[in-house]
Amino acid sequence: MYDMKHILYNIKRGVAALTLVLALAASSCQQPEPTVGSDVEIFQIVDGEQVALGEIDAALGGQKYEFVLFSNIGEWQLKPTYEEDNEWCKAWPSEGKNDARIAIKVFENDTAYPRTCEMNVVSRGKVMATITFNQVANQPSMELSYAYPDDTKIVNEFGEKFKIRIDSNIEWKAEVTYNSGWLALGEKGSDYQELVVTENPTTEERISSVKFRAIGTDIEHILYIRQGTAEDFNAASKYTIAQTLMLLDEGVGVVSDNVYVQGYVVSDLESGNFDPTQMIVMDDSGSAICVEFEDADSNIYPLNTFVTLHLKDMAFTLDQGVGVDESTFATKLAGFPSSRVKFSEPSSGIAPIVLNSVEEMGMYEHCLVTLKNVEYAVPYGTYVNVNEDFSGDYLDYAYSYSQPFNTFYNEYVHPLRDANDDLTEVYTLRSAKFRASRLIPEGSGDITGVVMRRTKGEKSIYHLRMRSLEDDKISEDPATRRAKTVMQIGPWTEKKRLDKVTSSIGVGHLRTSASNEGAVLGASSVSIYLSDSWARCVPATINEQNGKWYPLYATAEGVTYFSVSAINWWGNNYNRITDCDGVAWIITTSTTGIEGQLSLDLAMCSSSGGPMYFMVEYATSESAPIDEWTAVKEIIAANSSMSYGQKLYTIDLPQQCNNVPNLVIRLRVSQNMRSKNTSAIDASGNCKIGLIRLSSR
Repeated sequence: MYDMKHILYNIKRGVAALTLVLALAASSCQQPEPTVGSDVEIFQIVDGEQVALGEIDAALGGQKYEFVLFSNIGEWQLKPTYEEDNEWCKAWPSEGKNDARIAIKVFENDTAYPRTCEMNVVSRGKVMATITFNQVANQPSMELSYAYPDDTKIVNEFGEKFKIRIDSNIEWKAEVTYNSGWLALGEKGSDYQELVVTENPTTEERISSVKFRAIGTDIEHILYIRQGTAEDFNAASKYTIAQTLMLLDEGVGVVSDNVYVQGYVVSDLESGNFDPTQMIVMDDSGSAICVEFEDADSNIYPLNTFVTLHLKDMAFTLDQGVGVDESTFATKLAGFPSSRVKFSEPSSGIAPIVLNSVEEMGMYEHCLVTLKNVEYAVPYGTYVNVNEDFSGDYLDYAYSYSQPFNTFYNEYVHPLRDANDDLTEVYTLRSAKFRASRLIPEGSGDITGVVMRRTKGEKSIYHLRMRSLEDDKISEDPATRRAKTVMQIGPWTEKKRLDKVTSSIGVGHLRTSASNEGAVLGASSVSIYLSDSWARCVPATINEQNGKWYPLYATAEGVTYFSVSAINWWGNNYNRITDCDGVAWIITTSTTGIEGQLSLDLAMCSSSGGPMYFMVEYATSESAPIDEWTAVKEIIAANSSMSYGQKLYTIDLPQQCNNVPNLVIRLRVSQNMRSKNTSAIDASGNCKIGLIRLSSR
């Protein structure tokens, strides 16, 4: 639609504009293209109104600006005068024809310099109009990206080269503060300074320093460089890792004795499934330590490397989580200087410790182990089990209230069950290069990995971190599986209307207490509907050049599973539960003839406004009053807006659920609390399920 201001403006432009007006009046008729003109006018949209365009003083923190462009110039493009300005000033759409509404996003200026972008309307190689953005400078800052105790870096007595990372928004300079003769500046990059240290031939420790100065400011940092003598290491005693850990107080403390250890690197820095600054070292004493270097550049030791570590004066600390993830991991050697790796050489590695029960994992923190005869409790999707094509923007959802109860902030987890029915977890980092390369195997077998510890609240979980796909020897044959599927609903590989959501294995169907039978394609208060699940139904291959997974888009049919979803989870007028405001997922099935241990396995999540707390309960009739339902366990749904994935649950059911002709299980919303925070559930907030299964073992 064209408003009166627009029509009057075009009339003023003469014959060409009149042609456009006539075309609007007779839009049902085919008209010839108007003659390409040279008139362009741009108005900025402010609070919904068109205002005259002038130079724009852009916000320091960045902002989106909207404009309307009236023209008769035909095809045009939006291009900055200097191509590099595209990095902080982006237009959409960046090309078009004649009139358009456009938006330009100006990103935060994190530099200490003011800047200007001229965003030009270009047609036929000529600049027809310009939108100018001016942005002021940010406050100058300069930090050494890696902290050292007492601002002192310990270097190798035999000499070394290393890089100091500089995080600065202004030009900076480094200089050796006095002519020591053994410390010199090496290569300088935009964000690092190489330092070169020669061998210490003396019998005395020596110290020098480097000053880092932000040019034109008073900001400066002095880094002290301390170099010991060869005598220190030559006089050190060899300890096993087990003996070294006995020197600590509950895993924390400084190693005051002059000792060294030798062991094998059991972490894989190439796989992406370990912190890039951390190296796990294990020896024949059956113990291991986590070594955290000062920076990722120092971690250059491949899997199976045999290393010698000098531990004198080195500190073990707790590996504390950051942000909303307030978990505490196991102890680590913090800020370990690369100079303390005295020797390294390739080797065939060390054999993993064989465990027959996950209960033994607590005795082998950081050790390489092989768990025998295990199976994934809920095989679903790949190891990542999310849409890995989403950008890191999900970190903006750090306010998620449900996150502390789940494990999706930076890692992805699959529950693993051993032959004794004990559970542990397999964790995969977002950076793992193999995370989407294989679907989770559905059989039983052995799996190898490094034992890691995480503590939330007062509960410690020992979990397994694989190094590569080769570590997972669990069979893909479901016939080898101990837990046999009794009933299964989903997953779905097509997004289509369903007359009834029924099981593909066994007898069962699914709906909510407020919905009709079946599933539709659009959100409705009286129906469940098909929506994206984000879990892949086919493996993907990583492209090392661009870092993307192919098949690329993880919510496309044939690439991802779909879910059933529902909205309006509290106070729904269509809810058939008369004595409760919470709506429930209802599973109806039969367990006639089943005598083994039953478990309910599912993949589920909620949107930010969707429900967080669900009570798993059962009865023999859907219409039973609430006091005739038996509660099993309360579970907490993950916030899908934060995780872009579904949490996997496996819940053992009591023996009373066995051999029941008509068993009804429901997941009832038990508290009016959304997954994002403690606010009430939003009527449009959804909960989705990707898979429901009853297993017997």
